[in-house]
Amino acid sequence: MNRRNLLMIAVLLIIMIAVFSIITENPIKIIYIIYKGNILLLYSFLLITLSEIIKSFRLYYICNSSKKCKINFIEAMEIQFNGFFAGTITPGNFGGVPTIAGLISKYSQTPMGEAFGISSLQSFFDGIIPSVVSFVLSLYYLPKSIGITIFSFLTIIFWILVFNVNIKNLFMKLISKIGKDNIKQRIIYEIDRFQNLLRVAGNKKIIINSIAITLVAYIIQVFSIRILLKNLDITYLNIFIALMFNYSMASFPTPAGEGGAEYGLALLLPLNVVILWRLTYVFSGLISGGFSYLTFKKLKKSQKHI
Repeated sequence: MNRRNLLMIAVLLIIMIAVFSIITENPIKIIYIIYKGNILLLYSFLLITLSEIIKSFRLYYICNSSKKCKINFIEAMEIQFNGFFAGTITPGNFGGVPTIAGLISKYSQTPMGEAFGISSLQSFFDGIIPSVVSFVLSLYYLPKSIGITIFSFLTIIFWILVFNVNIKNLFMKLISKIGKDNIKQRIIYEIDRFQNLLRVAGNKKIIINSIAITLVAYIIQVFSIRILLKNLDITYLNIFIALMFNYSMASFPTPAGEGGAEYGLALLLPLNVVILWRLTYVFSGLISGGFSYLTFKKLKKSQKHI
C-alpha cells in the first residue's frame, strides 16, 4: 500500500472520528458504543462482505453478458473488492469506478472506454436504485430529509446525462477543438466505446437480472444493520429505507461520504446503530483492499497450476 493511500485512510479515519464525536457529543462515548457492539460487529462485517461478493457476481455477469470482456469469478471478486476499497478512501466514493475500470482493462485486455462503460454500469445499479427510492420517500420526511432529496435528485440527473447521446456528442465536439490530433482521436475513440457499451443497459434481461442481484446485496446489508439493533423494534422496511438514504448520500464530498451517510441513516435508526454500522462498513472497505491483495493473488496462482 502506497503513501497516498495511507494518507487518504488517515484522513478518512480523522473525519469519521470527528463525525462520530459530533453525533455523540462525547468522544469517550464512542468507545463505549463500540464495546457494547462486541461480537455483533463481526457478524455485521461478514454480512457486508457477503454483499460485496454478491456484487462481484453482478460484475462477472455484466462483464460477460456484454460480450465485451471476459473475466472469471475470482477476478471479478478482486476487482470488486479493490473498487470497494478505492471508493471508501476517496471523496464521494469517486475512486471506485476508475479502479474497477482499470482492473477490467488489465485482466480482460478490454479497451479503456469499454472498461469504463462496464464499471459505470456497475456503479449505475448501486446509485440509481437508492436514489430513486430515496427521492420518492424522502419527500415524506421533509424538511429533515431535504439533503437526501437534493442529493438523490442530483444523482438521478447525473445518470440521465451519462446515458444521453446528445451530451456525448457535445463533449466530443469540445474535445475535437483542443489538443493534438492524435490525442483528440484517442479520447474520442474511447468516449465512443464508452457510450456504445452503455447500450447494454437497453437489454431488458441484463437490466432485470442486475437489479435483482443488486437487491439481494442490499437485503443482505439490511440484515447487517438488523443484527446490530438487537431487540429494538424497528421494521425491516425502515431499515431498508435508512440503507437507501445512506447510499443516496454516498456522493457527499468526503471520503466514503462521511457525514452525509450518517445523516441518511440517522433519520430512521438510533445513533448508536448508525455509528456501529458505519464503523463496520468503512472498515469492511479498508480491509477489502488488503484482503484482495493477499488472497486473490494466491487464488489466481493456484488456478494456473490446475
